Amino acid sequence: MALQKAENIEEKLQNRLQSLAHTQKTTHLQNETEKKWIKQQLALIGVPSTMLETCVEILEHMGDVKVIWLHLQECTGCSESLLRTETPSFETMIFDLFKVVYHDLLMAPSGHGALATLEHTHAHEKYVLLVEGSVPMGFAQEYITLGNRNGYDEVAHLIHNAQAVFAIGTCASFGGIQSVYPNPTNGHALSELFDCEIINIPGCPPSDKNIVATLLYYYIFAEAPKLDELKRPLWAYNKSVHDLCERKSFFMSGDFVESFDDPNMQKGYCLYKVGCKGPYTYNNCPKVKFNAKTSWPVQGGHGCIGCSEPNFWDNFGNIEKPLSNASFFMLNQKFMPKFIPVNVKKIATPITTPQDYMQFANTLTCTTSLFIDLSIEQNQILLHENDTCIQLLTCDFALNPKIMLQAYESKNKQGKRLYANYQHIFNERYQSLMQLCDTNKISTNINDILSIFMMILDDNTALPQATITAINEWLVHNNRSNSLPKAFQVTHILQLAKDFKFPYVSELGFKLKQDGTTYNLDYAKALSLAMSYRIGGLDSYGIAYSMVCGIANAVLEILEDNANTDTIILQGDIFRLSVIQQIFAKQLQNKKIIVLISPT
Repeated sequence: MALQKAENIEEKLQNRLQSLAHTQKTTHLQNETEKKWIKQQLALIGVPSTMLETCVEILEHMGDVKVIWLHLQECTGCSESLLRTETPSFETMIFDLFKVVYHDLLMAPSGHGALATLEHTHAHEKYVLLVEGSVPMGFAQEYITLGNRNGYDEVAHLIHNAQAVFAIGTCASFGGIQSVYPNPTNGHALSELFDCEIINIPGCPPSDKNIVATLLYYYIFAEAPKLDELKRPLWAYNKSVHDLCERKSFFMSGDFVESFDDPNMQKGYCLYKVGCKGPYTYNNCPKVKFNAKTSWPVQGGHGCIGCSEPNFWDNFGNIEKPLSNASFFMLNQKFMPKFIPVNVKKIATPITTPQDYMQFANTLTCTTSLFIDLSIEQNQILLHENDTCIQLLTCDFALNPKIMLQAYESKNKQGKRLYANYQHIFNERYQSLMQLCDTNKISTNINDILSIFMMILDDNTALPQATITAINEWLVHNNRSNSLPKAFQVTHILQLAKDFKFPYVSELGFKLKQDGTTYNLDYAKALSLAMSYRIGGLDSYGIAYSMVCGIANAVLEILEDNANTDTIILQGDIFRLSVIQQIFAKQLQNKKIIVLISPT
């Protein structure tokens, strides 16, 4: 990930070096092994190798900044991860580069001697504070005691003089396993207790690379790297484990390990079916790995457990099952996105024409507005500006589940393999769909895609002849979706989405493609991904949830090209879902959003 343009980085580094020019160099980093290692870390954080010498010089001025590493409620796994850094030697890293003066696992002094070092550093030195472990509070506050202070008091004592604060591991970042329900030690993350900038480096444990390179970034730039909404460095946590995984190609072809003793494990088959949470976990484990880049859990044969996400022990359900309502345990609300209120307006009759919307738009106190109508009966996206309405959405789909499946016969090797796996796993449904007519339904309604996907994916039961007849009527005569059996009606699919118990979206990749001034929805990739997830064990609730969220995110892309629009009007049953309202509210916090509700 490029953090910023190279010329901006260079200017920033030169200014940083100039600000240090009056200080003494307190360490020497001219060894080629040390430089090679620094160069590798710079590549991770997005600093070009051409700036190596400038960065080395900055680091030589930073030797007077000490590191205090506190241990609270934890298993020491984060420190163990750090100990396994390969180059330069661990001694070089903690004595020459980062000057770790307090780390009770590693330091030679103990007892009063260790506390004397800590107090001297706090009183007389510049330091950064790294905390490993959660903080017990209330009745459990004395569960961690360091010298004459409990864990909370020790952090509070040190945090205010620290130049920067890092929460190392998921326990410090989000509470970790100690704060799993019912939280018997009343454990808390640092950010729950202290009101200052805290850089979270979660993982159970995090890779040594994520710890060291983030610390290196701070030393070089004297600021935190760009962070996501959970305060994790974007350079390390901006992509999902799934997107980086070496087993992803097998996911795309629908090839899954069925059990942990499956011989296909060694062939690289995907682990989603045995519980891998990689699609919902943001971390760079496949890239940086562990133990001197020897391996990582998925390479070793166990799925990702989501350990860099908040509440992963509670919220991911059965750890060795794919997401499904049947594997759900509970939902811990800590660190979940805050609810953003949305303006809901009741209207007597729905808006159906551009003229209707013109009348409505003239009642608004805004200069431009966007009307997004995803009603079951019709779809339209209208841009109102300067007393005119422009239609932005021109959907035109040729839909037939039989023909859409048969198209996989002419796809690439991966697509053909996915088709074969679908035929095998969903054989009864496949045989039923092959009895449909060869006529495409020409549709202009995005909601019809939901119905088609569910015909293919809702379950592996054979369709009764009456259902096949009803689908054929729908295809040939262009009937409305409410003429379909209930399982394929849009209102039923939206209810499935509402009833999904997890907050995690399986990304399907719906895209609105622009053609001049209008847009059309591309769903081909989404169908393949939905087939892979369904073959892998994601239930029909999860498929429905991911479909509606995926379509909402695709529609949001229009807003990127109409950024000056200040009011967004939403109409349609899909916008009655709280999760869809929150997707729009979160992405459009600087705009006014109105959800129109009319009698059904």
